[in-house]
Amino acid sequence: MRIYDINPSDGTVIDPAGREAPLDPMRREPRIPAGSTAIEPPATGANETARWAGEAWEVVPDWRGHVYWLTDGSRHEITELDEEPPADALDEAPPEPLEDLAARQRDVIAIALADALAAGMPYTMPDGSEDTVQMLAEDRQNLLGLAIEARDLKAAGETGAVQEFRAASNTRYPLTPDETIALTDAALGHYKVLKARSWDRKDAIDEALEAGDREGIEAVVW
Repeated sequence: MRIYDINPSDGTVIDPAGREAPLDPMRREPRIPAGSTAIEPPATGANETARWAGEAWEVVPDWRGHVYWLTDGSRHEITELDEEPPADALDEAPPEPLEDLAARQRDVIAIALADALAAGMPYTMPDGSEDTVQMLAEDRQNLLGLAIEARDLKAAGETGAVQEFRAASNTRYPLTPDETIALTDAALGHYKVLKARSWDRKDAIDEALEAGDREGIEAVVW
C-alpha cells in the first residue's frame, strides 16, 4: 500500500509519488502513520498544488515565489498558498513616471553642481604654484570680500603684495590688488559657468518632460 506524507507546515504532499507504507511490527500488516494518508493526491496544473483538508485533498492555487508589480510601481512577492496575483498585476516593474524621473534627474544635476563646487577651481598662483581655489558658499563670500578690498586698495594706489589668500592646500599666498582681482574674477567666472551649466541641464530636463520624451530626460547628464 502506498501512502502520502503531509507537510505539517502547509498541508501539501511531501512527495507526490508517495512511499510504501511501513509494516506493523506485530501484525506484519501495512499501517498509515500519523501525518500521512493512503488517499492519492489529485493531479495539479501550473501554479496549483494539492493540500490536505482533513479528510481529502483539495487543489489550491500555488503561486509561492512569484514576483509581480502593481501600476504604482510597488513590488510584491507571493509567499502563501491560495493567493493569486491580482488582475492588474505586472510581470515587470512599470516605467518610472516621467515627473519622478525628471525630479530624480534634477537631483542628479544638483548633486553634480555641488560636487563641482566642492572640488574648487584649479588655479596657477602668481608664484607659479598650482593650487585650488575653494568655491563653496562661504568661500565665495570670502572671495567677494577680497575683491572689494582689492579694488579699494588699487583705487588708493597700492601695488604691493599686501593681501593674503589661503588656497585649498592651506598655503597662504601674498597677492597684489591686481593679482587678487584676477583671481577673484576667475573664480566668479568659474562659478557662473558651473551655474549656467546647471541651468542649461535643468532646462533641458523640463523641455523633455513637457514633450513627454523619456529618453530625452534620461540623456541629460552633467
